[in-house]
Amino acid sequence: MKSIFKVIPQFVFVMVLTVASTATASTDQNTEAARIMDAMKLYAQATPMDQFDTKRAELLSQSESILLDVIAKNPASLDAHRKLMGVYLQMRDYRKAIQTMQNAITLSPEDPKLFIALAILYDHSGAYEYAIPILDEALALDPNQQLAKEYKASIQQKIDRQNISMESGDPHDSGKPHSK
Repeated sequence: MKSIFKVIPQFVFVMVLTVASTATASTDQNTEAARIMDAMKLYAQATPMDQFDTKRAELLSQSESILLDVIAKNPASLDAHRKLMGVYLQMRDYRKAIQTMQNAITLSPEDPKLFIALAILYDHSGAYEYAIPILDEALALDPNQQLAKEYKASIQQKIDRQNISMESGDPHDSGKPHSK
Protein backbone atom coordinates (compact mmCIF):
# COMPACT_ATOMS: atom_id res chain seq x y z
CA MET A 1 0.00 0.00 0.00
CA LYS A 2 2.89 2.33 0.72
CA SER A 3 4.25 2.15 -2.83
CA ILE A 4 0.87 2.81 -4.45
CA PHE A 5 0.64 6.19 -2.72
CA LYS A 6 3.97 7.18 -4.22
CA VAL A 7 2.50 6.61 -7.68
CA ILE A 8 -1.04 7.90 -7.07
CA PRO A 9 -0.21 11.64 -6.90
CA GLN A 10 1.56 11.63 -10.26
CA PHE A 11 -1.14 9.42 -11.78
CA VAL A 12 -3.93 11.69 -10.50
CA PHE A 13 -2.27 14.78 -11.90
CA VAL A 14 -1.62 13.16 -15.25
CA MET A 15 -5.28 12.13 -15.33
CA VAL A 16 -6.41 15.62 -14.37
CA LEU A 17 -4.28 17.02 -17.17
CA THR A 18 -5.38 14.57 -19.84
CA VAL A 19 -9.04 14.05 -18.96
CA ALA A 20 -9.87 17.75 -18.76
CA SER A 21 -11.68 18.68 -21.95
CA THR A 22 -11.28 21.80 -24.02
CA ALA A 23 -14.23 23.40 -25.72
CA THR A 24 -14.01 24.05 -29.44
CA ALA A 25 -17.31 25.73 -30.23
CA SER A 26 -16.00 29.17 -31.17
CA THR A 27 -12.90 30.73 -32.69
CA ASP A 28 -11.78 32.04 -29.29
CA GLN A 29 -12.19 28.60 -27.81
CA ASN A 30 -10.29 27.06 -30.73
CA THR A 31 -7.47 29.52 -30.20
CA GLU A 32 -7.52 28.84 -26.46
CA ALA A 33 -7.48 25.09 -27.04
CA ALA A 34 -4.56 25.44 -29.47
CA ARG A 35 -2.61 27.54 -26.97
CA ILE A 36 -3.27 25.03 -24.21
CA MET A 37 -2.15 22.24 -26.54
CA ASP A 38 1.07 24.18 -27.25
CA ALA A 39 1.68 24.51 -23.52
CA MET A 40 1.08 20.79 -23.02
CA LYS A 41 3.54 19.91 -25.78
CA LEU A 42 6.20 21.86 -23.89
CA TYR A 43 5.11 20.18 -20.66
CA ALA A 44 5.34 16.74 -22.29
CA GLN A 45 8.86 17.48 -23.54
CA ALA A 46 9.96 18.65 -20.10
CA THR A 47 8.41 15.93 -17.95
CA PRO A 48 10.87 13.08 -18.69
CA MET A 49 13.94 15.33 -18.34
CA ASP A 50 16.16 15.41 -15.28
CA GLN A 51 14.76 17.66 -12.53
CA PHE A 52 17.83 19.91 -12.64
CA ASP A 53 18.11 20.21 -16.44
CA THR A 54 18.01 23.88 -17.45
CA LYS A 55 16.21 22.99 -20.70
CA ARG A 56 13.47 21.39 -18.59
CA ALA A 57 13.12 24.58 -16.56
CA GLU A 58 12.90 26.64 -19.76
CA LEU A 59 10.22 24.40 -21.26
CA LEU A 60 8.14 24.48 -18.07
CA SER A 61 8.54 28.25 -17.85
CA GLN A 62 7.33 28.63 -21.44
CA SER A 63 4.38 26.36 -20.71
CA GLU A 64 3.57 28.40 -17.61
CA SER A 65 3.68 31.66 -19.60
CA ILE A 66 1.29 30.35 -22.23
CA LEU A 67 -1.17 29.06 -19.64
CA LEU A 68 -1.02 32.28 -17.60
CA ASP A 69 -1.79 34.20 -20.79
CA VAL A 70 -4.75 31.92 -21.55
CA ILE A 71 -6.06 32.46 -18.02
CA ALA A 72 -5.56 36.23 -18.28
CA LYS A 73 -7.72 36.22 -21.41
CA ASN A 74 -10.25 33.73 -20.02
CA PRO A 75 -10.17 33.51 -16.21
CA ALA A 76 -12.94 30.89 -16.34
CA SER A 77 -10.80 28.38 -18.26
CA LEU A 78 -10.83 25.40 -15.91
CA ASP A 79 -8.74 23.42 -18.39
CA ALA A 80 -5.95 26.02 -18.31
CA HIS A 81 -6.05 26.11 -14.51
CA ARG A 82 -5.75 22.32 -14.28
CA LYS A 83 -2.85 22.21 -16.67
CA LEU A 84 -1.08 25.14 -15.00
CA MET A 85 -1.34 23.28 -11.72
CA GLY A 86 0.42 20.34 -13.38
CA VAL A 87 3.18 22.62 -14.63
CA TYR A 88 3.68 23.99 -11.11
CA LEU A 89 3.75 20.46 -9.75
CA GLN A 90 6.56 19.60 -12.16
CA MET A 91 8.35 22.79 -11.10
CA ARG A 92 7.79 21.74 -7.49
CA ASP A 93 6.30 25.15 -6.81
CA TYR A 94 3.63 23.91 -4.44
CA ARG A 95 2.56 27.37 -3.31
CA LYS A 96 1.59 28.37 -6.85
CA ALA A 97 0.10 24.94 -7.56
CA ILE A 98 -2.10 25.20 -4.46
CA GLN A 99 -3.25 28.71 -5.39
CA THR A 100 -4.04 27.58 -8.92
CA MET A 101 -6.00 24.58 -7.67
CA GLN A 102 -7.93 26.78 -5.23
CA ASN A 103 -8.84 29.02 -8.17
CA ALA A 104 -9.94 25.96 -10.16
CA ILE A 105 -12.17 24.88 -7.28
CA THR A 106 -13.92 28.25 -7.33
CA LEU A 107 -14.66 27.61 -11.02
CA SER A 108 -15.99 24.08 -10.42
CA PRO A 109 -16.82 23.65 -6.72
CA GLU A 110 -18.78 20.44 -7.38
CA ASP A 111 -15.80 18.50 -8.77
CA PRO A 112 -14.38 16.18 -6.07
CA LYS A 113 -11.31 15.43 -8.21
CA LEU A 114 -10.17 19.04 -7.83
CA PHE A 115 -10.37 18.70 -4.05
CA ILE A 116 -8.37 15.47 -4.21
CA ALA A 117 -5.73 17.20 -6.35
CA LEU A 118 -5.54 20.04 -3.82
CA ALA A 119 -5.11 17.54 -0.98
CA ILE A 120 -2.28 15.87 -2.88
CA LEU A 121 -0.59 19.25 -3.25
CA TYR A 122 -0.91 19.86 0.48
CA ASP A 123 0.59 16.42 1.04
CA HIS A 124 3.53 17.18 -1.25
CA SER A 125 4.14 20.46 0.54
CA GLY A 126 4.01 18.75 3.94
CA ALA A 127 0.83 20.54 5.04
CA TYR A 128 -0.96 17.33 6.00
CA GLU A 129 -3.32 19.08 8.41
CA TYR A 130 -4.88 20.93 5.45
CA ALA A 131 -5.23 17.82 3.30
CA ILE A 132 -7.68 16.01 5.61
CA PRO A 133 -10.47 18.64 5.56
CA ILE A 134 -10.04 19.03 1.80
CA LEU A 135 -10.50 15.28 1.37
CA ASP A 136 -13.54 15.50 3.63
CA GLU A 137 -14.97 18.06 1.19
CA ALA A 138 -14.28 15.69 -1.72
CA LEU A 139 -16.07 12.92 0.16
CA ALA A 140 -19.00 15.20 0.94
CA LEU A 141 -19.37 15.75 -2.80
CA ASP A 142 -18.93 12.06 -3.62
CA PRO A 143 -19.13 9.71 -0.62
CA ASN A 144 -18.11 6.77 -2.83
CA GLN A 145 -14.88 8.40 -4.00
CA GLN A 146 -12.49 5.54 -3.20
CA LEU A 147 -9.30 7.49 -4.00
CA ALA A 148 -10.28 10.19 -1.50
CA LYS A 149 -10.97 7.55 1.18
CA GLU A 150 -7.64 5.80 0.62
CA TYR A 151 -5.68 9.01 0.37
CA LYS A 152 -7.28 10.33 3.55
CA ALA A 153 -6.15 7.17 5.37
CA SER A 154 -2.63 7.62 4.00
CA ILE A 155 -2.48 11.27 5.10
CA GLN A 156 -3.81 10.34 8.55
CA GLN A 157 -1.01 7.77 8.87
CA LYS A 158 1.53 10.46 8.00
CA ILE A 159 0.05 12.78 10.62
CA ASP A 160 0.09 9.98 13.19
CA ARG A 161 3.74 9.14 12.40
CA GLN A 162 4.64 12.81 12.60
CA ASN A 163 2.95 13.14 15.98
CA ILE A 164 4.65 10.02 17.34
CA SER A 165 7.99 11.25 16.04
CA MET A 166 7.52 14.63 17.71
CA GLU A 167 6.56 12.98 20.98
CA SER A 168 9.51 10.59 20.90
CA GLY A 169 11.98 13.14 19.60
CA ASP A 170 13.03 10.86 16.71
CA PRO A 171 14.34 13.18 13.98
CA HIS A 172 14.45 10.35 11.41
CA ASP A 173 10.72 9.77 11.21
CA SER A 174 9.19 13.21 11.07
CA GLY A 175 6.78 12.63 8.18
CA LYS A 176 8.45 15.39 6.18
CA PRO A 177 7.35 16.01 2.59
CA HIS A 178 8.98 14.00 -0.20
CA SER A 179 10.77 17.00 -1.71
CA LYS A 180 12.11 20.45 -1.02
